[in-house]
Amino acid sequence: MLAPLEVAWLIWFLVVPLPSAGDFAGPVRRGLLLLSSVPELIPGTTVRESLLGQAVEELSHFENLPQRLPVVAAALLIATAAMGLGQLMMAALRFPLKLALGERLALAYGLGTTGLGTVTLVLGRGGWLHPGLCRWGLAAIAVAGFAIAWIRSPDPHGNRPLENQEGPRPLNPSQGHRRPGWNPQNLMLTAGIVPFVVIMMLGAMLPAIDFDVLEYHLQGPKEYYQAGRISFLPHNVYTNMPFAVEMLHLIGMLVLDDWWWGGLVGQLLIAFFAPATAVVIAATLARGGLPRGGWIAAVVYLTTPWVYRLAVIAYVEGPLCFYHAALVWTALAAWDNRGLHRGAIGGFLGLLAGGAMACKYTALISAVIPFFAFVVADGVRTKTRTGVLAYLLGWSIVMMPWLAKNLIDTGNPVYPLGYRVFGGRDWDAAREAQWQRAHGPRPATWSSLASSLVDVGGRSDWQSPLYVALAPLAFLGFRPRGSALALAGYAIYLFLTWWLLTHRIDRFWLPLLPVLAMLAGHGADRFRSAGWRWFIGSLLAFGVIVNFVYCTTALAGLNEWTRDLEFLRRDVPRRLNPPLAAVDELLGPEAKILLVGPAAVYHLTHPILYNTVFNPETLEVLTRDRTLPEIRAAFNEHGVTHLYVDWKEIRRHRDPAGYGFTDYVTQELFDEWVRAGLLAAPLRIGPDQLLYERRDGPGQKRPPGETPAPPDR
Repeated sequence: MLAPLEVAWLIWFLVVPLPSAGDFAGPVRRGLLLLSSVPELIPGTTVRESLLGQAVEELSHFENLPQRLPVVAAALLIATAAMGLGQLMMAALRFPLKLALGERLALAYGLGTTGLGTVTLVLGRGGWLHPGLCRWGLAAIAVAGFAIAWIRSPDPHGNRPLENQEGPRPLNPSQGHRRPGWNPQNLMLTAGIVPFVVIMMLGAMLPAIDFDVLEYHLQGPKEYYQAGRISFLPHNVYTNMPFAVEMLHLIGMLVLDDWWWGGLVGQLLIAFFAPATAVVIAATLARGGLPRGGWIAAVVYLTTPWVYRLAVIAYVEGPLCFYHAALVWTALAAWDNRGLHRGAIGGFLGLLAGGAMACKYTALISAVIPFFAFVVADGVRTKTRTGVLAYLLGWSIVMMPWLAKNLIDTGNPVYPLGYRVFGGRDWDAAREAQWQRAHGPRPATWSSLASSLVDVGGRSDWQSPLYVALAPLAFLGFRPRGSALALAGYAIYLFLTWWLLTHRIDRFWLPLLPVLAMLAGHGADRFRSAGWRWFIGSLLAFGVIVNFVYCTTALAGLNEWTRDLEFLRRDVPRRLNPPLAAVDELLGPEAKILLVGPAAVYHLTHPILYNTVFNPETLEVLTRDRTLPEIRAAFNEHGVTHLYVDWKEIRRHRDPAGYGFTDYVTQELFDEWVRAGLLAAPLRIGPDQLLYERRDGPGQKRPPGETPAPPDR
């Protein structure tokens, strides 16, 4: 009965058009990509033209791999320090669960990166962002953390845990606890995920291409590194979000003392969260007596194109998924062990919930509130308050520095949110309305709910077919496991809060993935017959192949995994924004550019003035209601030599579907300044991009033969 349903689901998954891929010769479908991956399945497709052949080509430039060694070395130093700090934090908590090596390292990495982010914030606010201090500090933390872990480790002779640690217990005691072993089946599952991990790590060490990453995830740390301190950036509102993940980029920049190479280090550190999350997912089910289901759940998660995308593009959702998985791991382990010290468990949950919210404000709803409710319920059950107090303390240790930073800088601890309660610097009712139009909840209708369910289930470009194929199987039969019911309830909560309280951008529902992967592991391990194992194995093999084919395409991210990084450093900006890259190459080192329109500016090497669309327009701040001499003085004060205007970007924001853009910026304004002698006649850099040079300021002279755009353009 199941087989026809699964086949129908997989066929739909292969033929549904991908909504974000765009139309080229027609709608992009996964089935066509699958056929294109093997030579001659589509007549005339040669080995070189097949997707498989292209992937092999992109992996074959071994001569460029030594370029990655400094990036890998710096990332390993920071990751080791993070694991060391995480183990120090667990030692301070006297964490009561005995941990397997994989569990310990994965959890320590997540805790430690949160801790490093907080330490970097404190040091950065004091202006102590020094490469030497950073390197030696990381080494000292790593040594101290692993020394403490070794001291607290089990006796090497008696294998006896110190400090009366509780060993792992099954969530369902009737099943007994079975650790995952290295049997042939598990070796096959591991072999299936190795290619994904390899291209994840290589992809993470490629130049950034995503708009949000270039606008603030990397641009904010770059500005902090160049300034030598962390301070309020009035031109980039997004840098007032919790920035714990972005601190990894900043630390990488300090370790290598270079903002571009250091940014690659941060991206690699974010990619490390993918295998760490998979380890936590597998450990959660193994502690529940389902080691085989744990392996399968890890495979489902790690082979998801979304997870690959989060590893190669420096979004915060990859770490966010880790913290949600770790919270579930801790809660399920604690619920089954009443004898554990509730203060230690509550403090651990609080640190993890703080780590989630330090990634993204939305974790207040998806992580902080539900697990606070769990701690309260657990306190009622065990008749103790220590867990609740410890939870609040752990959360405060992580989040209070970020909230205090915003309070000091803007008067609003959750800036730019909460305007109606706290107000905020450079924020008013009009800007709040602009923000809400872009980021506020969307209308709730039955049709939009159905569409969202289809998107999350499989229509999303980067979704895997294995969640819908396996997760419902957890509820076959008359007695589903209690942990599966708890996971299903949490998954429903995550989906509904995403759908009701956000603007429904797809990245915001991704914390569902670890929970759904655990449910998929439950479903895959529901029965033990030989036929069932063959059935599940076939589903897994098919899903892994489809996902890998998709991950090797440029639809999932930049896939030039082993190309020359120096070449890509020059070439990627030209592909992303040719006119802006041309300006960066054209102007001399003394130039400073005031950008009007662009905000994805990370790759620029020149000093710039810019702003995001939700900040006051810099040009307007410097020139509105000022005389010509006053404007000239303002430009001189800020060192502006050139103005670059991107009318295409301005029109995009002014479109009814855009975020909005000030009416102050008009072509007539620039024409007036040209006639008044403030600016020279513009150079047409692109079809809709103009570069103006100040007549009285230093700058690159116009190349011979270059024709200025007419002033009335």
